[in-house]
Amino acid sequence: MATQEELAEWLYDGAVALRQGDKERALELLMLVVEADEENEAAWLWLSGAVDELDDQQIALENVLAINPGNTAAQQGLELVMQQKQQRDGG
Repeated sequence: MATQEELAEWLYDGAVALRQGDKERALELLMLVVEADEENEAAWLWLSGAVDELDDQQIALENVLAINPGNTAAQQGLELVMQQKQQRDGG
């Protein structure tokens, strides 16, 4: 079982990795966080930027909104993902 300190470290390191363009490392660390703490709003939000597939981005953002319906970053991100999916699907 991960400690809160470990979760915080993985979250921070995952966010840093994502900002540095290392999506693979970010994905690995952020998945550890959400597997240990499914209610970690920040981890889900960062994870939405670490995954490449629109469906995966949508799931991550919907998880953020399930935790905090008022998260404007997730609301805006989900709107953008849905627009991109419509364009992809020819709608």
